Amino acid sequence: MPGMADVTGNTLNAALIRTAFLASMRLKALQNRTAHSYLMMHSLAASLEMFKPGAIVPWVSYLFPTEILSSYGITPMIPEIGSATITGSDLREAAEAAAARMALARDVCSYHRTALASVENDMLPAPTMCLGTTPLCLGKEMLLEMLAVRHDVPFREIRVPLPPDEGESSPEVVADVAEQIRVLHDDIGRWTGRKPDLRKAVVLSNRASKAWGEIMRARLAGELELNGRKTFALVFLGQLLWGTAEGAKDFERLLTERGRRDLVAPTPPPGRPLKKLLWLHTVPHHDREIFDLIEQRGATVTFEEMGQMHEDLIDPDDPFPGLARRLTDHTLWGTSARRARLNVALAKRLKVDGVVHFNHWGCRHGLGSVPVIRAAFMEAGIPFLAIDGDALARGGPNQEKSLQQMESFLELL
Repeated sequence: MPGMADVTGNTLNAALIRTAFLASMRLKALQNRTAHSYLMMHSLAASLEMFKPGAIVPWVSYLFPTEILSSYGITPMIPEIGSATITGSDLREAAEAAAARMALARDVCSYHRTALASVENDMLPAPTMCLGTTPLCLGKEMLLEMLAVRHDVPFREIRVPLPPDEGESSPEVVADVAEQIRVLHDDIGRWTGRKPDLRKAVVLSNRASKAWGEIMRARLAGELELNGRKTFALVFLGQLLWGTAEGAKDFERLLTERGRRDLVAPTPPPGRPLKKLLWLHTVPHHDREIFDLIEQRGATVTFEEMGQMHEDLIDPDDPFPGLARRLTDHTLWGTSARRARLNVALAKRLKVDGVVHFNHWGCRHGLGSVPVIRAAFMEAGIPFLAIDGDALARGGPNQEKSLQQMESFLELL
């Protein structure tokens, strides 16, 4: 693979390489005709545009309402997605070496550590603005603010109070967050000099949400069995395209059997039903061994906690309250007690055989909830396993230990 500078620069050679690479991705998508293959192609095409000189590059938090960027024709740079992409490429060793040289504590989240190292070493584009949300964690807000200071660009944060443990956030809270989003949307126009079409972006977002909502309802009803690890990857990547025509079309492809055939759960052995697992938190992006082991032992990750997003439609004529509600009442936002209650209810609804929580290294938000969540599942009589790891790692002692824990857990089930 050529160096990143050659691929993403503004030279004729770089343009030819990009064109050839995207052509190969397009051919693959046309051959497979699946939602995931098209999402891969479209997200890559949009992301490569950010490397061109003069491009507008908004670094944003994972749950940032990207429709307000799409309304200006802007693609977000999400640290977690950028880090997962870099560490899955030939630039992995360079990014890891750059991260190791930084004066940062080793328990800093690897998503954020890798993102910072990558932008500081020209492997990811520098920001022209940094836009955060208090959900889901403090670490990425610190990253975004640090990048904004280092590159002398605007930093804005949508502050979202914790929701109640029971019920929904109050109308007053939703109205306050909606106003923050409205003001920020106007600021983006002022900073960029562009004119928005927010209604169009929300209509396109609703098309994707409607399709994803139908898929999620079918999964919850037991009418559709999909591979939770693969659907996690699909939604993870889809964050870049929410509010775009490409994103709407790609999520609508999920409504056909052909469009989702690469997401289907494995076929159970004859006469032996699959053991169903609920997966909590993020996933190891580059280590397949643990998921291969799950399938080999006649089990499947049938549902993923992080996939519960963007299912509700938003009023195109008054979108800010709907965009706010996605933040104020997100499944993973709030106290550990709220998260535990929602996940126990989800596990019971899905009738899963067990629950796995991936303890991503350095994630204080996720790890801090584990004792409360474990206790809640024990009280409910649902088998629970917490395994340690790094979402960006490949192999290592943690993986070996996790495999042993998973094997024992599956034998128990």
